[in-house]
Amino acid sequence: MKKYLWIGGIVIIALVAGVWVYRTYAQNQTSNTPQQTATVQRGNVQSILSSAGSVQFGQSAIVNWQTSGKVGQVLVKSGDQVTAGQELAVLDPSSLPASMINAQQNLIDAQKNLDDLENTKTQQAQAYQAVVDAQNTLDQLKQTTDTQAAQAQVDLANAQQAVVDAQKARTKLDYPHSSDPLVIQNAETNWLLAKKDYQKALQQFSKYEKKALTNPERALALKNLLTARTKMDQLFATYNWYLMSATDIEVAQADAALAQAQANLAAAQTKYDSLKNGPDSSVVAVDEAALADAQRQWNLVKDGPNPDDLAAAKAAVAAAQATLDQIHMSAPFAGTITDVNVNLGDLVSSGTEAFRIDDLSKAFVEIQASEVDVNNIKVGQPVTLTFDAIPDQEYRGTVTEVSSIGSISQGVVNYPVTVEIQNPDNMIKLGMTAAVNIVTNEHDDVLVVPNQAIRVSGGQRSVTVLYEGQQIEVPVTVGLNNGTVSEVNSDQLREGDTVVINGSVASQTSNFNGRSFGGGGPNVFFGGP
Repeated sequence: MKKYLWIGGIVIIALVAGVWVYRTYAQNQTSNTPQQTATVQRGNVQSILSSAGSVQFGQSAIVNWQTSGKVGQVLVKSGDQVTAGQELAVLDPSSLPASMINAQQNLIDAQKNLDDLENTKTQQAQAYQAVVDAQNTLDQLKQTTDTQAAQAQVDLANAQQAVVDAQKARTKLDYPHSSDPLVIQNAETNWLLAKKDYQKALQQFSKYEKKALTNPERALALKNLLTARTKMDQLFATYNWYLMSATDIEVAQADAALAQAQANLAAAQTKYDSLKNGPDSSVVAVDEAALADAQRQWNLVKDGPNPDDLAAAKAAVAAAQATLDQIHMSAPFAGTITDVNVNLGDLVSSGTEAFRIDDLSKAFVEIQASEVDVNNIKVGQPVTLTFDAIPDQEYRGTVTEVSSIGSISQGVVNYPVTVEIQNPDNMIKLGMTAAVNIVTNEHDDVLVVPNQAIRVSGGQRSVTVLYEGQQIEVPVTVGLNNGTVSEVNSDQLREGDTVVINGSVASQTSNFNGRSFGGGGPNVFFGGP
């Protein structure tokens, strides 16, 4: 029994010794592992949503022949830039089927029928204008007559006054020019005074008459004498005119003026009599008949062609033209010819593929965003794109559309998101796969640490600060995470602090620069927020 007890004791001692040796070895191994640290820094953190999609271009179309025949012309080649409506190829007219030949005649007939119907509009316009013109002519006749009658009345009044004035002027000639004694005496007095002045001037001149002609005194006396005689003669003529009756010439002139005034009065009276009761009834009747004729013609055409007939005629023209247009193949939009499948002389039929056209001016990538991420994506957010087929090249882009309608696949709802490439080049090809990174949020000048430095324990995130050889756990709040680093917030964490990435945390409390650090307990590695 003692033997077995000894054996059991030895086994227990051996087990204890083995555990001690193992733990000592493990601690030595741990102490020999290099400790990884990082520095708390301030920087920029972007929240990026990553996905992938294939390249699409703005528009893309396969252009097919719509009828049969032999290709007579191929006007473009692969790589050519074309405009909307530009002709690409033409069929040989001699190879067209009978239906196309009939379409040519159908177009002529349909166009003629349409022209006949639409010509009614021209007739309508002409008939309506004739009514307007006839009405204006009649109105103008009446208005002109009223105006002329008013003017004729004014002219009649003026002519009547002219006769009165002429008659007065003629009557005055039957008497002397003046019968007023005072006027006659005044004229005689002026003449006699002027005669005395003349006599005085004559006596004065006689004093110097025999002196030389250049004598100043003689010249002045002669001048005064001539002036006095001229005045005397004028006043004597005035005095005699007042005393005399009119001459035969003056009487004849006054009689002629009176006769002319009477003739003008008769003419004015005749004109006024013809206008005062309105325009001539015969002229009015002619204008009214013209207006009635114009109105009847307008009534015949005013309703125009039947709208259904006009619509049918236009449809017939469009159908015939569309059939003939099948001979010519045109570009449906502006773009680049990316594929040519037709050659001169080829026999083609309806549906035969001829060209592929792509609008390469705009390149897009469509990705699928999950229902968890789609509300973080907004139109206008910046995007970076990379292609495995284009190494060492990064492209910029912008979110241009976020669909409101998702699709369900294996229980997951995804929403299409369209990204436009802002700087496409000829290296980007249709269908290439692009890695798309959308910047959904961004914070500047914040504290950042590597994601590997963040741990979680009991729902609390923390980092381990290395201080004087000790590892001190500091609780933090985690913000944006870009997959490599995370934004962290903490009253105890500062820029420049050293944090441990692969160390262990001792249960201890310390004080560093006035900041109280405390912690303890197990830590679990946290690789992201």
